[in-house]
Amino acid sequence: MKLSILFKTLALLVFSLSSTASIIYSPVTANTPANSPSNAQQPKQFKLTLSGHTEPVRALTLSPDGKILASGGDDKTIKLWNLSTNTLLHTLTGHRDRIKSIIITPDGQTVISTSFDNTIKFWNPQTGKEIRTINEKAGVNGMVLTPDGQTLISGSSDRTIKFRNLKTKKIDRILKTDTTALTISRDGKTLFSGGENGGKIRIWSMATGKQLRSFTPPLPKKEDLINGSERASAPITLAVSSDGNMLLSGGYDDSYNSGGVRSTDGKSFKAWNLKTGKLVHNLSLGTSIDALVISPDNQTFIAGGMGRNIIIQDMKTLKKISELIGHGGGIYGLALSRDGKTLYSGSGDKSVKVWQIKP
Repeated sequence: MKLSILFKTLALLVFSLSSTASIIYSPVTANTPANSPSNAQQPKQFKLTLSGHTEPVRALTLSPDGKILASGGDDKTIKLWNLSTNTLLHTLTGHRDRIKSIIITPDGQTVISTSFDNTIKFWNPQTGKEIRTINEKAGVNGMVLTPDGQTLISGSSDRTIKFRNLKTKKIDRILKTDTTALTISRDGKTLFSGGENGGKIRIWSMATGKQLRSFTPPLPKKEDLINGSERASAPITLAVSSDGNMLLSGGYDDSYNSGGVRSTDGKSFKAWNLKTGKLVHNLSLGTSIDALVISPDNQTFIAGGMGRNIIIQDMKTLKKISELIGHGGGIYGLALSRDGKTLYSGSGDKSVKVWQIKP
């Protein structure tokens, strides 16, 4: 994983472009900056760009009512956007390192963020003020909130998953396992965690805290091996369908590297049928996958990674439905509106773009 971090950092240095706190609307005029897509390049789904971050954008989340978008970046800030007017509401400052993930509580009253500074911060979205900070001994690799908004679950590099009661502010449960990514079922009954151990994904009961099962990706076929030590990479992102039938995993892909440098199986996308426990898809989408979202009807998924384009594919057949072109850097954050019509993407080009993917 150290190699993946190095390559991603180099990619970000190449693709990062300067931006200002402005909003760029389509269509593009003759005065469009050189780093913006031209008319010929703009897909019909593109709506506008939200600019303001000064470093790559890593995390995106929508408020439950869909009126506010929160974006977090390597510039150590979180920006809150009013989606009715497409204006910047607040810039939240206080983290001392890059933003890792963001959550907005179901009541819309609190923004929760994690950073590489080993803290979890709570913010008032109306005022933009920090409410409190939780200091961790190790970096927080993933964070989810139960659907009822009562329990915050965080996975840290100290090989623990902590369950915090947000009312009492106490830790109710600690699971001992490594964590690179987390997600939770829509009904709040099942937690999914990904780890370093050959890309293993663990499935936990929220009621008991017991591990129900685990999925370990198969080793590559002998004829596909180059140096003989390739394994599935640890999940960078996980997504579970709202009907609880499918689990998607996105990871690092170094299949383009030569022998001796490769460490993964070169298959960045995996899909598991949660009813049968079978791995139904195990392949490369042509790039590392840093962000995955599933449509509300569970028919399609949207993926983004170190490649500059966003792909929309059929969940069952993997047929490509659409490809969104316009970013100048890798795609590291995705958020989808509840009706599945509007997509928001955060990129290494320091921008957030808004796409109309359905009429």
